[in-house]
Amino acid sequence: MDATTALVLIYRQAYIALLQRISKRAQAGKSIVYDAAMARDVRQILDELDEVTAQWARTVVPRLYSDGVKLAAAAWIANNAKPPAIAKGFARVHRAAVEAIAANMTNQLRDATAYVGRRIEDNVRRATLEAAAQKFATGQKLKDMKADLIDTFIDEGLTAIRDGAGREWRLDTYAEMVTRTTTAEAANAGLINQLKGYGHDLVQLSEHRSPCEICAPYEGRVYSMTGKTEGYPRLDQVPGFDMGYMNFHPNCRHVCSAYLPEFDKDADGTKAMSNRPFVDERTEADKRAYARSQEQNKLRRERKRLEEQVATLPKGTPEYEKAREKLRETRAEQQRLGREERKWKEQAARENRAYYAARDAGKEAEWPGRQ
Repeated sequence: MDATTALVLIYRQAYIALLQRISKRAQAGKSIVYDAAMARDVRQILDELDEVTAQWARTVVPRLYSDGVKLAAAAWIANNAKPPAIAKGFARVHRAAVEAIAANMTNQLRDATAYVGRRIEDNVRRATLEAAAQKFATGQKLKDMKADLIDTFIDEGLTAIRDGAGREWRLDTYAEMVTRTTTAEAANAGLINQLKGYGHDLVQLSEHRSPCEICAPYEGRVYSMTGKTEGYPRLDQVPGFDMGYMNFHPNCRHVCSAYLPEFDKDADGTKAMSNRPFVDERTEADKRAYARSQEQNKLRRERKRLEEQVATLPKGTPEYEKAREKLRETRAEQQRLGREERKWKEQAARENRAYYAARDAGKEAEWPGRQ
């Protein structure tokens, strides 16, 4: 398991633990008032997450960034050439970049855990007041009110942040997005900054099968980082990069690499490809594959929600059994889509191999993911 996946798993386990703390106290007949014991439990979990995040940022971010720095030289090494000399004093640029990326990640997730802590306290207090009013008005039993409280946390989730579009992100989902985005950004930043230290201007963005509609018009092209190399589009006009980020969007899998036209057998063709209209040219098969991946993401979110219900609802109750059955159905659908995805990947891999073989042989070849 890589370091990124490990941190995502830690947040997922902590998220379940938070729900279980709340559920356990309610099911045990404890007062649903936000008492000191629950406050300590919640704060302990969130404090542990903050410490794990800080340690991850201190140790893993520099390693990811260093991987990008090393990758910057790969284009020269692959062509038995020596990379350019690095500009004097550029180590300070690298150090500052690593510190900024690590601090940004730590601050984002620390803000998220602090927000979750406040939301748990606020929700329980609000639920207590609402339950008291409802009991007075309708005679609802305390047991029912506790169940309502548990349902609220499971259904609505433990919100970590509200983004600019008004969407609320659960703690585990937000942590996964931040972690995976930081992983890609650190590597891309290391590569781009090292190339700047070399005085090299041209980079190429990776090209993938079944990209999203945001990335599709821009992937695979060669860009000028400074705009000083004529005949290539500017990198700072690409979505995401135009706002100072090191990728198209959060959770993006695209990476940068150095582009050396002197070693490209079809440099003119690459330049022409880089200047074609910025439109979505995905094949219908690639669009279907992307839509399937989104459906898989939706099923993963549903599976998480059902796993939370199974982990927190009293065993043997109708609600618990219903959640277990729905979870089995969701897993079965995931497996079905997974089989379709494997077939698609095998087909795409064959097409990709044929494309690269033709290109390496000096033959005219069109990327199989474009119409």
